[in-house]
Amino acid sequence: MNIQFDQYKQFGIRKIWGSKNQTISSVCYDSRNVTRNSSFVCLTGENVDGHTFMESAIQNGAVVVAGENETLLKEASKKYEKLTFLHVHDARVFLAHLSIIFNENIHEKLITVGITGTNGKTTVAAYVRSLMNLCGLQSGSIGTTGMITSTGKLNFSQSTPTTPEAPDLHQIFQEFVQIGDQLAAMEVTSVGIEQKRTEGIDFDVAIHTNLSPEHLEFHHTFENYKNAKLKLFKQAKKAVVNIDDEGMSEEILNCFKGPLLTYSMESDSGADVFASNIQPLADGTAFTLTVKNINYFVKVPLYGTYNIANLLSAICTGMHVGISIDEMLRMLPEITGPEGRFEIIHKQNRKIILDYAHTPVALQNLVTEVKKLPYKRLIVLVMGIGIRDKEKMPKMAETIENQADEIVVSVDHPGYHDPREIVGLVMKGFKNPHASNIHSELTRHDAVIKALSLSNEGDIVLLTSGCINGAQIIKGEKIPHSDKDIIAEFFRSKEVAKSRRLIVFSKIKWAAHQERNIL
Repeated sequence: MNIQFDQYKQFGIRKIWGSKNQTISSVCYDSRNVTRNSSFVCLTGENVDGHTFMESAIQNGAVVVAGENETLLKEASKKYEKLTFLHVHDARVFLAHLSIIFNENIHEKLITVGITGTNGKTTVAAYVRSLMNLCGLQSGSIGTTGMITSTGKLNFSQSTPTTPEAPDLHQIFQEFVQIGDQLAAMEVTSVGIEQKRTEGIDFDVAIHTNLSPEHLEFHHTFENYKNAKLKLFKQAKKAVVNIDDEGMSEEILNCFKGPLLTYSMESDSGADVFASNIQPLADGTAFTLTVKNINYFVKVPLYGTYNIANLLSAICTGMHVGISIDEMLRMLPEITGPEGRFEIIHKQNRKIILDYAHTPVALQNLVTEVKKLPYKRLIVLVMGIGIRDKEKMPKMAETIENQADEIVVSVDHPGYHDPREIVGLVMKGFKNPHASNIHSELTRHDAVIKALSLSNEGDIVLLTSGCINGAQIIKGEKIPHSDKDIIAEFFRSKEVAKSRRLIVFSKIKWAAHQERNIL
């Protein structure tokens, strides 16, 4: 695409050295991805300064280099006079707008739904995608579980855990449109908002789930965290708000001026949409759905009261985009959730539940719902996450203590931390860390095996937290990991061992029989 850069000074271009006009083939923030005629934007992070990779990007074929360090850019422009160097006010803002320009405002061809909140983003994105597709509106989702279109999962290597960097995001939008999708439901994290990854997008619908302390390793204070979340509603046309949430619902209601729908799990809340008479079933949940004072009986293949709340936000979204309640009601019994969210695996007469719950609030909500299922003993795996806020680690132990028959503690994504340090921080939250039913392992792999080995028939094994995009992040590397593979191998090995024992027993029994016949 040919771009006349002096026409886009509104996006923070302060100075231009070299040609003001260039034809670019891609927008990059990683010099390793630069090819012939790429543009390269230097991002400055906590550990890495993108300006140090300018030379590498140029050698790989970059014809445009943008950044915030005027001195380095000016020096480079003298060496490469035929290239374009841009001094910008905010590299991330510029990266986002350059991505939009390069992709010719592709996001405007989609109904964009942004979802923010501490817990529930992935589930809500999945429910929106599923319900909209069932109702005939081809939809995809973007987030922690990957990039999923109406036809299946994209083969896309994620550079971030949840909200993609702007060039990746708009490329995903391109693929959605090419497939024929009309709506994109995406998780919008507080970090993604602060890092301007969704800059320049006016979301058609913004959804709020809930708010509790999280990501304080990045935001430092809860107030900063909340203010980051609130920014999504300043770039949205319509809103969906959980008025049961004391974290930030009131602030949204006070500041948002566009069309707004509220949802609640309380019948006297005054919400536009609420659920009541909730009845857990063996194959899901039944409840009364009330939409603007009209009651409907609903049965869905979903578990957990909090997931009914998540479903309400998807219903509100459908209302915002013009889908009738009657149409949604017909499709709700077929709705599907995301992988690894209250996902039940049945193995040898026991239930193994996978759920990404990784905050104290999410863990408590999850355990409350799991206990509504029949079981003999409950074995729970809880994790400290090395790349997250350390303050919440002991709170995970405080939450689960005395709520399970067996507890296994381990570490997810240790990053550059010693796993023993992370496990130790979690263990500090227990009043009695030396109790015989509290166990620890230094890897998730070993912890999953430990939890499974503690179980017997009739038990529930609850495996919380988990992988980001199918991997554990260890010392900057993404190491492939799958709980499901470990579970399958564990029970396959048990079957093999059982078969071997039976063979040995049969041989002993046969030998004894032969000996009696001889005598």
